[in-house]
Amino acid sequence: MRLTGWLRGSKGIQSEVFETLRSTYLKPFELLTQRGKNRRLRTLAFQAVQAYDLDINEIRLLGNFTNTLFKARSGNGEKFLLRACKPGWRTETDLYSEFKWLEYLNEQSNIPVPCPKWTRNGMAWMDVPIVDSAQTQRFMLMSWMPGKSLENQLTPENLEKMGKLFAQLHRASLGFEAPSGFTTRRMSSIFARGEEVHLFLPEILQLLPADHRAILEQTFQKVLDAYSQRYATMDGLRVIHHDLWHGNIKKCRGELFPLDFEDTVWGYPVQDIAMAIQDLMSDVIPQDFELLLTAFRNGYETLENWPETYPGELDIFRAGRMLWVANYIVRFEREYFVGYIAQITNLLERFLHTGKLRK
Repeated sequence: MRLTGWLRGSKGIQSEVFETLRSTYLKPFELLTQRGKNRRLRTLAFQAVQAYDLDINEIRLLGNFTNTLFKARSGNGEKFLLRACKPGWRTETDLYSEFKWLEYLNEQSNIPVPCPKWTRNGMAWMDVPIVDSAQTQRFMLMSWMPGKSLENQLTPENLEKMGKLFAQLHRASLGFEAPSGFTTRRMSSIFARGEEVHLFLPEILQLLPADHRAILEQTFQKVLDAYSQRYATMDGLRVIHHDLWHGNIKKCRGELFPLDFEDTVWGYPVQDIAMAIQDLMSDVIPQDFELLLTAFRNGYETLENWPETYPGELDIFRAGRMLWVANYIVRFEREYFVGYIAQITNLLERFLHTGKLRK
């Protein structure tokens, strides 16, 4: 549409006409390609950072993960991580708890964690209206963590440092007093975040061979028993990260920097470690796994006692994580469900017989 010569007159009229055209011809967000969504989010990101007294003038896309992440830079060169929060993924209570937990760690420990940023109006996040929609896009801003992901640096030396990092976080959490509004959620079951459980619906189980169904059901019962035993008392309950796998850790000049605290929740150290070790097993060959697990434990035990209350407790919670993943696949990627179950049932069958979860 050619507009030259038509949009003459006052600046206010031009602005009103342009806004009308933009609202009329702007494609709905859900109909955009991923590239188009990223461009739209970047535009909203520039609006969001105006709420901070930080003179941010550069925003670059990092990637689309569960959330969409941007790297921001201010005029004086200071770097930040800007998160475009996935709608519905985490509640306001979850995000506020992440914010306050990070604040506490920055103030009361020497662990190098991200420093969350308040808006100039004292808000932990900024909600930006989406044009021609009742929806908003939420952004959170925090300091940038240097280094490269630990994903391609899985050595015994680094796993020992990772174990020590976990122990530092677990020790720091003992002194934490939750402020008003902090989450009360406990990881007292496999599906503690209110997820819909489809895995054990009759119509889902009927998709599987009888022996696979039996293995899943026996594993589920074993995990339920472990949760009941662990949560029979609240001794040692504390705030945990609960998603601190090696992909959420950076390394710079020999130091580890933990990231992505949005799963902040109450739980036990053994559960926190189980999440990380399960992802470790998935990403390394079997002959390396035992060596790296031993290195992790050695690092942890330089500061804290190993948190299992009985041998094999760690692997039971790891098996629970596998069931959580299976349920996620049923809900969102059902075409892969039967194949995934076929992959894990041999591992789970050996686990039921030996008490050890290994490839």
